[in-house]
Amino acid sequence: MMLLNAAVSGDLANAIVNLGIIIFAGLFMGRLFEMMKIPAITGYLVAGLFLGPITGIISLDDVHQVSIITDVALGFIAFQVGNELWFGKLRKSGTKIVIITIVQAVATTGLVIFALQFFVDLPIALILGAIAAATSPAEIMMLNKKYRTKGELTDTILPVVGLDDAVGVILFGLLLSISMSLLGTDTSEVNILHLLREPLIEIGISAVLGIAIGLISGFAVRNISSGSDRKEKSLNVVVITVFLTTGAALLFGASPILTPMLAGTVVTNLINKECYILEEETIRFFVPPIMITFFTLAGAQLQFDVVFAAGLVGIVYILGRVVGKFAGAFLGATMVKSGSVVKKYLGIGLLPQSGVAIGLSIATYNTVSAVNIEAASIIQNVVLAAVLVFALTGPVLVKLAYFKAGEAQEIESKVEKVKSWKNTAVYQK
Repeated sequence: MMLLNAAVSGDLANAIVNLGIIIFAGLFMGRLFEMMKIPAITGYLVAGLFLGPITGIISLDDVHQVSIITDVALGFIAFQVGNELWFGKLRKSGTKIVIITIVQAVATTGLVIFALQFFVDLPIALILGAIAAATSPAEIMMLNKKYRTKGELTDTILPVVGLDDAVGVILFGLLLSISMSLLGTDTSEVNILHLLREPLIEIGISAVLGIAIGLISGFAVRNISSGSDRKEKSLNVVVITVFLTTGAALLFGASPILTPMLAGTVVTNLINKECYILEEETIRFFVPPIMITFFTLAGAQLQFDVVFAAGLVGIVYILGRVVGKFAGAFLGATMVKSGSVVKKYLGIGLLPQSGVAIGLSIATYNTVSAVNIEAASIIQNVVLAAVLVFALTGPVLVKLAYFKAGEAQEIESKVEKVKSWKNTAVYQK
């Protein structure tokens, strides 16, 4: 018994030390990449590459020891996606935004699936097609603020990226379940009703759990009394909500992404603007270490031999996603009769891909590896390789789209920068 306790204690100590190393390396590389005008997420991934396959400081066994972090981080990402789905905002944007979002997401998914089926098995193509729909809003929001963009493209792209991940998550939940059925069953004996039954059950359970927990959490946030500990109470509710929805999803066979996302949607539509701002602030100050760990772990799981073996698949995925976003955005904008700038440049603006895509790839690995470890590895590494490409090229292309559309302002002069800095400093004091 003493030896067993010592072994458990040693494993726990090793996991804690590894977490410290992971957070430090991720934070350091993230700041370094930001100094080079590259998104911090790319730095986190590179830190993971260095710790994992390059130096071997963090092994795959070490990554599995702290796998709970990936589940929790995925829950926070999904919850924040749900927070963007405020019905009041969607009503103002109109049905045009919804149509554009769905058309470009479905077109991207369909085109990637079509292109990949010639190179990989259909289950792998289905999952990669679903992940391809996801777009990262972080780079778009950053450039929107930096260049003070204003116009039809800006008014279209911001709500589209808010809805895009939600549509992608729903597509992912459906296609992942279908893929699992194909991987575990003789495809000659499978019919469409059999394929749809499991994903529909999973979505139904996710909806019940997410909405129920979201209702309780939303009323809890609304009823938090004013006081110095208000932020702390709000944070407690959010953390409990994410843990409950993520844990309940894993326990009852629901989607660990869709469940917290629905809870976040319910919460954001129950609370007022003041509560929403408070909730956003608490999440923003609490989540960063978890996100750093999450993305660095994602990079540490990259296996170069699998990437090289699936190199052509990665190229096809990237090209298919680019063409799908361009064609889907153009088709959607044409259907709702948007202006020419939206038709031309919306697709370029939807190319960034990071957080949710990585989360979906990790969720895929955790699910598919039990049935087919090779398929799970190919999917995860193709997505990670593509994320690195889009993290480097996405912001540049979004900036290009804004300037080509004539909606971006020139960067302020040095004098204006100094004035702005002084005003900020005074405000902070």
